[in-house]
Amino acid sequence: MKRIAVVILFVVLAFVSTAEAAGKTKQLMVNDKRAKVRSGPATAYSILWKPRIYTPFEILAEYKDENSRLWYIVRDVEGDIGWIYNATVIKKPGAIVIVKMVDIRAKGSSKAKVVYRAPKNYTFKVLQESKGWYKVEDPDGDKGWVRKQDVWTGRTARSKKKS
Repeated sequence: MKRIAVVILFVVLAFVSTAEAAGKTKQLMVNDKRAKVRSGPATAYSILWKPRIYTPFEILAEYKDENSRLWYIVRDVEGDIGWIYNATVIKKPGAIVIVKMVDIRAKGSSKAKVVYRAPKNYTFKVLQESKGWYKVEDPDGDKGWVRKQDVWTGRTARSKKKS
């Protein structure tokens, strides 16, 4: 089983740069607190990490196992790659803070009131997009606006910032 996962991963990685160059990057986010990123496409594989709710991922490929369960090979904001089960994610954008601290504002404007602040690696569900801003909702249900440049959604270029 490990051999199959390794072969699939190499095939996927060979095509990843082609998909990125063509602008066909797909994204998804975690929508189940029980989600786990694994080393292969089955629950028998080891758990690499447990992502937070709304964690965004870039989809590298899809794979159906012998029981027709759908798994995704995904990449996170740090470039780490693993497998995640379809039932724990949704093909909608999530966002993760990539700067040390970010202001969440009442409106999509740098002049709008700051509602609260969020630290690096804080996750959100993206509700709306508008002129350089995302309207977001955090795991507690709090909503606001964040600048696109301060978050990664799984479809934008990964940040090289070290904050």
